[in-house]
Amino acid sequence: MAILITGGAGFLGSKIAEYYLKRGEEVVVFSRSAGPNHKGAIKGVVYERGDIKSWHEVLNVLKRYRIKSIFHLAAMLTLPSEENPWASIETNAVGTYNILEGARLFDVKKVIFSSSIGTYGVSEDTVVDEDTPQRPANIYGCCKVFGEHLGLYYHRRFDIDFRGLRVPQIVGPGVKTPGIGQYIPWLIEAAIKGEPFDVWVPEDFIQPMLYVKDVVRGFVMLHDAREDTVGNRVYNMGQITPAPKAKELVQEVKKHLPQADIRFKPDPSLLPILKTIPKDFRGEKARVDWGWYPEYGLEDMVSDFIEEYKRMG
Repeated sequence: MAILITGGAGFLGSKIAEYYLKRGEEVVVFSRSAGPNHKGAIKGVVYERGDIKSWHEVLNVLKRYRIKSIFHLAAMLTLPSEENPWASIETNAVGTYNILEGARLFDVKKVIFSSSIGTYGVSEDTVVDEDTPQRPANIYGCCKVFGEHLGLYYHRRFDIDFRGLRVPQIVGPGVKTPGIGQYIPWLIEAAIKGEPFDVWVPEDFIQPMLYVKDVVRGFVMLHDAREDTVGNRVYNMGQITPAPKAKELVQEVKKHLPQADIRFKPDPSLLPILKTIPKDFRGEKARVDWGWYPEYGLEDMVSDFIEEYKRMG
């Protein structure tokens, strides 16, 4: 039986695919943009080109393979979602329904859902934990709340073992998809390459973040956790503590790369969205229920990022 990863050719999905492949699992990636010969394809992973918006394409991939678990990571992110909310609804809401209904029809027992800090949509000064009301401020967050609650319904009604993680900004080398928080990996990469970089947020902006290796470990641990330990079903991942200001991130990068040419040029058009991002995103329940916590702080993250990027070559 196989593990299916939607969006598995992307930044996070490819790393989860590598992990399970090394563990001896059959891994199937379902992606709109990736086939078996795409750049970055992982030897041994099966690639199926398809779109989660297409009910028939979802059914076809579930019919073709005996799937035991689905990591549902495919999504349209915040900025493109705001530019085209109708497409976001099709991808992020209807696509999630297609995955859950396909899991029901083809007897897939476990679905792991990638949710977001964006489901809260609160003031930037608010401390967020699992008890904070979810009042998303944009269509991406609205669709993620829908996905969470639809998954919980499928758990209650159809006994799908649905589990989810609300992630903050994920930081790691090789990110390609544009996003508000991508100034973090892109400024580190620019510094490594000796290129100038303009940061589009203010110096004192705080972006809750986690290093990608911690996030991968979190998804794997949630997937593997005994069902009787998963009381919450959907968990906050939390953040590097304390969450650094943008200028503190730059200072840390310059400890390793003192010649880095990084300047702050905040984009005024982003300020309304920045004001909805909480500065304190807490995830203690994952530690209590199934033992996950972030291992990388700011210093470790930047150091390992630089090593990994140079290794990628």
